[in-house]
Amino acid sequence: MAKPLTKKDRNGMLYARPMAIEAAIDVANQQNIDCLRRRAWLSDIDDSDFLPMECLVHLIRDALRRGDEPTVNALMPAFLARSERMLTAKIPDGGRVNAAEIRENILSDFSLLFIQDGRDDHSNVLDFFECRFARAFKFFRIDYLRREGARSARLQQLPAEDDGRASLDENPLTEPREGWQVAATQEQVIFQGELLEAINNLPCDERRAVVLCGVLGLKEESEDPTVTTAATLCGVTGRTIRNRLARAAKRLSQYKEIK
Repeated sequence: MAKPLTKKDRNGMLYARPMAIEAAIDVANQQNIDCLRRRAWLSDIDDSDFLPMECLVHLIRDALRRGDEPTVNALMPAFLARSERMLTAKIPDGGRVNAAEIRENILSDFSLLFIQDGRDDHSNVLDFFECRFARAFKFFRIDYLRREGARSARLQQLPAEDDGRASLDENPLTEPREGWQVAATQEQVIFQGELLEAINNLPCDERRAVVLCGVLGLKEESEDPTVTTAATLCGVTGRTIRNRLARAAKRLSQYKEIK
């Protein structure tokens, strides 16, 4: 059985995964990588093998904390692709100025939460996503749009469906954002707070390339059309991804090299 969550609500009660999610995690923990990879890409919620997003969050968090890169690399592409489809449904092209850029920024910031999750003082930042992913991801999206709306007159007013405000105990972004880092593993880079802050401040296209390739370990491109890569997730060519990584490397040259 998965370890209990540690985040508490405003009444001091620990968040708890629904029984169905606990059961799905128990089953997934008994399956091999190939099986989990196949299940992660399923989109039909009525399919008996469908993996809920809450379950994927748990599996990826657990794999990152154990330094299990094969499992992270197997599950993260499907997880990000499914998250991006959710964003596209809410922020479609033509429905908002710079919709594609906004989606990329949100997804990049969301990916960075998995890095922050390794810190002891932020170890429960993703707990709500393991309980009610759709609601937590909605709050994440709304929070981003409100913050960006305050800084840029280009962003339009939020849709009526998003007018409801998240309570502080349910909003994952009430946690401090500075000084992000991950726990060290045998093959991972030890990110210091200043480096993560620099990554977070990169232009959106460069930041996403660094997160996808340098942090999450996705390939830049692949000749196999069935393989999800940084290029396919960003909708660009592998050459474009490499150019973005090269520009980011120059900006981050004062820090330890990202591998």
